[in-house]
Amino acid sequence: MATELISLGILFLCAIVGGIIASRFKQPAVFGLLLVGAVIGPSALNLVQDGSMIRMMAEFGAILILFIIGLEFDVSKLMKLGARSILIGLLKFAIVLFFGYETTLLLGFSAKAALFVGVILSFSSTVVIIKVLEQKDMFSRREVPLLVAVLIIEDIIAVLALTFFSGIKDSRIGFISTFERIIFSIAILVAAYLIMMKILKYGVNIILKNSSDESVLTFLSLGIGALFSYFAFYLGLTPSAGAFLAGSLIASLPNAKEYGKAIHPYAMIFTSIFFISMGTLVNFKSVESNLALIGALIFTIFISRFIAIGFLTFLLANFKNEQPFFSSIAMISVGEFSLLVAKESEKFGVGIDLVTITAAIIFISAILMSIGINYSENLHNALNSKVPLKTKLKLERISGYMRKFFDQLEIESFSTKKLRSDSKYTLMLMVVALFTFFILRRMSLIIGHKYNVLVLYAFYVVSAAVMIYLLNLVYKRLKAIHHTLSVILTNVDSSKNLKKCTRILNTLLIALLLFFSAMLFPFAMFAFNLNTWANMAPFVFVIVSFYYLKNLVVLIDGSHHSVLSYSASVAAAKF
Repeated sequence: MATELISLGILFLCAIVGGIIASRFKQPAVFGLLLVGAVIGPSALNLVQDGSMIRMMAEFGAILILFIIGLEFDVSKLMKLGARSILIGLLKFAIVLFFGYETTLLLGFSAKAALFVGVILSFSSTVVIIKVLEQKDMFSRREVPLLVAVLIIEDIIAVLALTFFSGIKDSRIGFISTFERIIFSIAILVAAYLIMMKILKYGVNIILKNSSDESVLTFLSLGIGALFSYFAFYLGLTPSAGAFLAGSLIASLPNAKEYGKAIHPYAMIFTSIFFISMGTLVNFKSVESNLALIGALIFTIFISRFIAIGFLTFLLANFKNEQPFFSSIAMISVGEFSLLVAKESEKFGVGIDLVTITAAIIFISAILMSIGINYSENLHNALNSKVPLKTKLKLERISGYMRKFFDQLEIESFSTKKLRSDSKYTLMLMVVALFTFFILRRMSLIIGHKYNVLVLYAFYVVSAAVMIYLLNLVYKRLKAIHHTLSVILTNVDSSKNLKKCTRILNTLLIALLLFFSAMLFPFAMFAFNLNTWANMAPFVFVIVSFYYLKNLVVLIDGSHHSVLSYSASVAAAKF
């Protein structure tokens, strides 16, 4: 007991030192906490030696971090996130994942290690980005709301990624069985969340009427967090996923801000301990032996962020001049979720110390982001002159076209209301179809053991009929959504031709489908344990997707030129 208490006391004292160091150099607290943790850890001064206690504190801190993040995720607010930010968030995750995966493979590491590295690099740090922008009086810039929305999307993806990795217990079970178990576990957890959302408001009112003590809010918040964390663990998922949902549940309450204030001091303590505990796991010898990998990954972060954030914000949000460069640099810092993913990798035996490498990358990327954010305009001036004028004009036309399309999607109209309604109904049908498939699959296994082959074949026929019926319903709803999108696109395209707009939409959707398939192919490599030669498939997908993107540019740019030529001919006739 004495050793544990001494170790805990050292961690708390060092949390103060880490905060002072970060404040002194005008950096986020994460920076100082990781540094101090690494210094007092076993690979340096060895002041904290109780490994089991450190890991327990790290686990507890991780749960509270997800709980705090969940407090910012009111479901009603999430529903208001625009299609533009959702698409940029998804594309950013996919692009960075692919770049990180391929870079790690090229350096000779396994596909399993490469997938974890790709996922680790994909998440930007909400804490660091907001803190740095506030310190530099840049938080009021026009780009920030979109970047914050993208960070929210990233956080949701991060929770799903953690849930995916934590749900895989035994690779010998098979992908479909593993996926089925994860889906059912998530469904049960979400069902509990929805039930609690209905009854919690009444329960809170009863509790507050019978107690005026403010500490009730604290214990109620922590109690709900602990309950959902344990429930997620019981279902075979990461406790962090349950903590995230618990935080979101509390955020949906009318007096959510009071709960946030009540829990904040305790959360600050344990999240600080989390970062210090993760810092103590850093092995300086591991950093030295993986310097080449760390350097390559830092370079990969720069390139992939400029493609995934800079180009996408220019193309979809019509960011101009230095704005795409500012956005790219602002999102460089790798986030706290990356540490959680790195920690999750330990049970997979990836053959590399990802916790140490991730801590080093977080450290370096935070410094580079903090320094580089001041030079976005210089970077724009240096590169802008090197882009040919013809290419620049074409890109601006495409950017203007895409911005108008997404603006139309966010305008409240009959078409957009119908689109939202159809999308919700279609999503519900897809979930029903997925669960029906899993249920029928389980029933077929039971029938196969208890009855003869004829009964099993009859069941297969009935199951096929049910699935065809459900998939037909999904297809019809998707067709309706497709038509609505085409109609919305006629408000953007100068031709106002529905047939042409349908062709533009088809080309865009095929290009996106192929591109996403390519970027997320590392998950298929991991899930199905594919051979190295299968890694050629995503490059084929990318080539084909670029072919469709080229056709898309011709269709969009062609409409622009047709309007110009028509205007010129009218002017000539008048003259």
